[in-house]
Amino acid sequence: MTTEAQITAWLATQQDAMLAELKEMVNTDGGSYDKAGVDKTGLQVKRFLEAHGIAVEVVPREKHGDCLRGIVPGAHEIASGNQQKNIVLMGHRDTVFPKGEPERRPFTIQGNIAYGPGVADMKAGIVMNMFVLAAFHKFGGAPGPLVGLFTGDEEIGSPEGRPVIENEARSARVVFNSEPGRPSGNVVTGRKGGVFSVVDIEGKAAHSGGNFEAGISAIGEAA
Repeated sequence: MTTEAQITAWLATQQDAMLAELKEMVNTDGGSYDKAGVDKTGLQVKRFLEAHGIAVEVVPREKHGDCLRGIVPGAHEIASGNQQKNIVLMGHRDTVFPKGEPERRPFTIQGNIAYGPGVADMKAGIVMNMFVLAAFHKFGGAPGPLVGLFTGDEEIGSPEGRPVIENEARSARVVFNSEPGRPSGNVVTGRKGGVFSVVDIEGKAAHSGGNFEAGISAIGEAA
């Protein structure tokens, strides 16, 4: 049996384990501003990867969830050039939901569809990456070094995760972001970005009766 076949066969036996990890993660609060909750899901990821023999580096963040890097060595000793660069599997652990949402809407399965806060965006993708890393560590066969990058503040524009992502991406051969695709099954290959700007507008004070014409309204200038 080829390594690819071994990996595929092993992953096919892991559905119950995947669902158990997904249930735990979805039922954990993880809004972008809930650092404790997002870090709790990070501990879950770290525990899983280390249990499968994968080294994990924690990159502390001050206000938002820490970033994690799980590393699976590839066959880079016989590779050269671009093949020595990392293959990055990326995802974020934070969600858009307020604290307490998992209690109001806990993880459930109806038919073959799972429901719960963050089940699609993107805790299922996180779990998928965890098991892909575990499979390649167990059987080998990675075409290069694999790095699982798990961030904690994507839903608010990655204010603290951005430099970690940029640094990882610059040295990567390719990056796969495990957000959900479209209902049709199509894979998303590009998305719009976001820009957060801070604009300082300074007005000029003047007396409203004596010399109002000399005043400048900062609100008016902004409008």
